[in-house]
Amino acid sequence: MANSFSSTHAAPISFTDRKILVLDDMPDMRTTMRNQMQALGITNVNLAGTVKEALNFISQRTYDVILCDYYLGGNTDGQQFLEYLRNTNTISRATLFIMITAETGFNSVITAAECLPDDYLLKPFTGETLKIRLEKLLERKSRLAAIDRLQDAGDWQGIIHACDDIIFCKDKYMIDAMRIKGNALLMMNHINEAIMFYQDALKMRDMPWAKLGLAKALKSKGQPEQSEHLLEDIIKENPKLLAAYDLLGKIHIETGNSEKALVVLENACKIAPHSLARQRSIANLAEETGDFSRVDKALSVVVKQTKNSPLRDTRDFAKLTNALNELGELERSVGVLKEARENFKEPSDLLLVAALEATTHKKAGHHDLAKKALQQALEYSPEKLPEATSMAIAQACLTNGKEFEAMEILRSVVQNNPDSHRLHTQIAIMFKGHGGNEAAKELIERSVKEVVNLNNDAVKKAKSGDYTEAAHMLTEAALRLPNNLQIVSNAALSILMDMFVHGFDPAKANQARIFQDAVTKQNKHYPKLTEIASLQSKVHHKYNMDSTG
Repeated sequence: MANSFSSTHAAPISFTDRKILVLDDMPDMRTTMRNQMQALGITNVNLAGTVKEALNFISQRTYDVILCDYYLGGNTDGQQFLEYLRNTNTISRATLFIMITAETGFNSVITAAECLPDDYLLKPFTGETLKIRLEKLLERKSRLAAIDRLQDAGDWQGIIHACDDIIFCKDKYMIDAMRIKGNALLMMNHINEAIMFYQDALKMRDMPWAKLGLAKALKSKGQPEQSEHLLEDIIKENPKLLAAYDLLGKIHIETGNSEKALVVLENACKIAPHSLARQRSIANLAEETGDFSRVDKALSVVVKQTKNSPLRDTRDFAKLTNALNELGELERSVGVLKEARENFKEPSDLLLVAALEATTHKKAGHHDLAKKALQQALEYSPEKLPEATSMAIAQACLTNGKEFEAMEILRSVVQNNPDSHRLHTQIAIMFKGHGGNEAAKELIERSVKEVVNLNNDAVKKAKSGDYTEAAHMLTEAALRLPNNLQIVSNAALSILMDMFVHGFDPAKANQARIFQDAVTKQNKHYPKLTEIASLQSKVHHKYNMDSTG
């Protein structure tokens, strides 16, 4: 197989059928780049002046190349746009993303780029420079195309084999393949193999990515101290390698040192102050420790940076409003909510805003406004709402004296995510003035126990041979608790087992597939997915059915 990659002569790069998107707020620059590409024979070019226009284009077609200016004239920059595209999987790895920037600002762009574009292009540049750069990048993308497809599919074993082919050939993309293989080993939880792989890579030469990978592997092996020391060395040697700060912060969080974690993340923010993801991480951690001034500082940056941008998120407004309420800055809180109501129009977003208004207006003494907002917030069943919205509605109920409704909502939220320490901490904070830590602990324990008992009862039914009743019990629970992966995956398994014993049923098969897809969507590496796929295959084989369903 390796020989199929051994040719030393790359095929000529054709530009004819390439689809290009240009995002630049300057009309003259957009026109110049279009003319340069037309001279290369590229006629399939779309021009966008704003992030909103660019997202609209991306929703309609797949691009080979996105050329994006770093400074977009508004509050959102090219780096934030790239992070959004990658984190939401809006573009696949097959799409090249090239960041364009003025030479004077190049260092600030590089230091901010923990989510790396495929390359940078410094202004001013000629058509010939653009041609050479595109040829180089498209050749690399072509060489790694199979690996990119496997990464998009999450086929980590396939990725390792494909990387080994390139590493065996020792061609110019060997280091790229090594980086990808190391990550694949970590994703497959092959920790000892990953440690040996990174150690061997470092014997070749000192490579920061390999040191960082080794630190990740040591952490995964349960050696946080060794990982911490290595990360501290990495930061000293490469102070702009921001991923090292993030991993070090995570280790401090997991070892119970929240203050150290906050300091590490804030140091990273001094290097890259416009990183939305890191500011949000600081806010989440500060909220858990009750440091609402830090929440205010971090999320005020996020709200400002995403003003008039499609990257805005109502959850930022929710956390900021909650922090301001805790700080007693009710006037500012009302102002933040007014801005949120003006900017968000989706019903789900407005529901969250209504819940926040119910709490804030009650605290500010606006009782009629609070009552009206709470009525709007209680229109939907909590099982169908995002966690952040349900939590905000529960808070609004507690603040407005509707404790029974609050308890029912929180019961559902806990049962959907019973192992979340973050969620338990949020509930404890919420219960200040409403029974305190003991009341929060009692609610959480009772809610978790209900789910455990239900799951155990269903397992007993299955073991006694009553697969139909077990499937019925778990299906009802899964429909009520769609985010509880244990319940949803067990529901899929119980339905498949029921069919294996009692006969194929298209409706049941469809429900099992829906539950399987729901688990995959939330965590495509969830352990029980392998068991589900295996049992599904046995059902299809037994009844001579096409395995694709």
